[in-house]
Amino acid sequence: MKLFTNKTQRNAKLLRCAAIGMTLIFFGAAIFMTNPSKLIGDWQISLGPSTLLYKLWLYPPLDVYITVYMFNYTNVDAFINGTDAKLKVEEVGPYVYQEILSNHNVTLNYHNNTITYTPRREYIFVPERSVGDPKVDRIRAPNIPYMGVSTQAASLSMFAALGLSALAKRLNAQPMLEVTVHDYMWGYEDHLVHLASKFVPSLIDFSSFGIMEKLFREGNESNVVNMHLVEPKDRHGVKLPGAPRAYSLNSVNYERGFKRWEYDEATNGTHCNRIWGSHDATLFPRDMNEHDTFYMYRRTFCRLLPMRFNRTLTFKGLDAYEYVMNPKIFDSELHSPNSSCFCKNNQCLKRGVGNVSPCYYNMPLAITYPHFMHADPTLLRAFDGLNPNESRFTSTVMLQPQLGVPLHVHVRLQANQVVGNIKFNRLMEPFENLVLPLLWVDLTIENLPLSLQLLTHTLKYALPILQLVIASSLLLGGLYQLIAAFMLCFWSPPAGLHKAELGEKSINVLGNLTLATSLHKATSPECVPPEAQKLLPNDDAYRLEV
Repeated sequence: MKLFTNKTQRNAKLLRCAAIGMTLIFFGAAIFMTNPSKLIGDWQISLGPSTLLYKLWLYPPLDVYITVYMFNYTNVDAFINGTDAKLKVEEVGPYVYQEILSNHNVTLNYHNNTITYTPRREYIFVPERSVGDPKVDRIRAPNIPYMGVSTQAASLSMFAALGLSALAKRLNAQPMLEVTVHDYMWGYEDHLVHLASKFVPSLIDFSSFGIMEKLFREGNESNVVNMHLVEPKDRHGVKLPGAPRAYSLNSVNYERGFKRWEYDEATNGTHCNRIWGSHDATLFPRDMNEHDTFYMYRRTFCRLLPMRFNRTLTFKGLDAYEYVMNPKIFDSELHSPNSSCFCKNNQCLKRGVGNVSPCYYNMPLAITYPHFMHADPTLLRAFDGLNPNESRFTSTVMLQPQLGVPLHVHVRLQANQVVGNIKFNRLMEPFENLVLPLLWVDLTIENLPLSLQLLTHTLKYALPILQLVIASSLLLGGLYQLIAAFMLCFWSPPAGLHKAELGEKSINVLGNLTLATSLHKATSPECVPPEAQKLLPNDDAYRLEV
């Protein structure tokens, strides 16, 4: 330790060490107490001007794919004429489309902490992931509009039913079509649909019909979504009680529930018919726990899909929660407030079959798990070629629980044609009271893009580790400075050292003088033996002979 020439310098050094130590400890403790890495993370993953999440949300970089499997009916003629007792179906696919999402007409509503926007989705065919060309491959599948009209005719008067049957016969409409996969998915011309669009344009405003077109693409340019932003907090950073969950939907097209499912604004509805409180499968809940449940909404489902916690796991170095859909999600019961709205005219569909007809022009359509998994076993009796398999058809959503980032997603659903009672239609009678599978889809997020992986790892691990290193370094540095100040304050150097230090230069000078004198004496003639002396030419100096 360096010693001081006077008491003033010693005191200045002490004060400087103490001040630096206290400052470093203050900032180190402040970092631990305020947790700035979490504050930065919360800021950057909130939807607000100039935040990173907002820029990503406008044009999400997620690779979302819709994998489609069609059902090809191979023995229609034999089934209609009674030769075969069962319909034989074969699964054809996959045909894969990438979903490109962008959000437009964005308005931040600060008065109620929401954001309003219009999502637009495009679907691009991915040939390298597909089994063939959907514009070339052909299948035989149910004629959806014709079967829908035939089913609805049963509720009409006898004369109306006979009239519809005669019209269908005149138009040569058939219960089964042979079309390309592309036309069946994205639109084919149908004479009945064309006539309906002419005579009742208020009910049917399209002249062609495609099942994927109706399920996924319809309304892409006009839907207006209002979504809650991050929950407000009090001055202690605690979420305000009763605040809506972050990124949950408030309304779609200015409706907070399904009017078609008799949503009541006064009572806020039930899980059967409400939209608010769900998530649109692009932004998920944050800060989840193992007892959490959340609800997914997309117009395709015509209902909310509850996701419940299944297990904890690690996915590519990140901790993850896996959520699954309840096996009974498509069940409906008259006496259950959370499913009774799906029963029309006090009649519910079979177990595992979810009615979606009100969302699709009242056409008798339904959704189930693929291959009627978890549904009434009687649904399978009419078919050969359906094989329910939980390992293949279970829907799962894997999230990073703190950030709500989707890591891996598979939502698997099947679209079906529901055929009810048939009157005065011989061609449709073999299909009476059957649920006919049309196709099933797998809505997939396989992996996070590299940019989102880096962002997630940075927010989850890199920033907290960097914060810990900085805070610990500040605390240790401050502690070192305080220890140094303490030693300066209470430890005194041995006696005499101050005097020696104060006279250091004098002692050095005296020592040099003494050494010089000694050398002079040692080399004077008096100190040199006579035989080593030699008189120099000027007779007044001697040279030492060595």
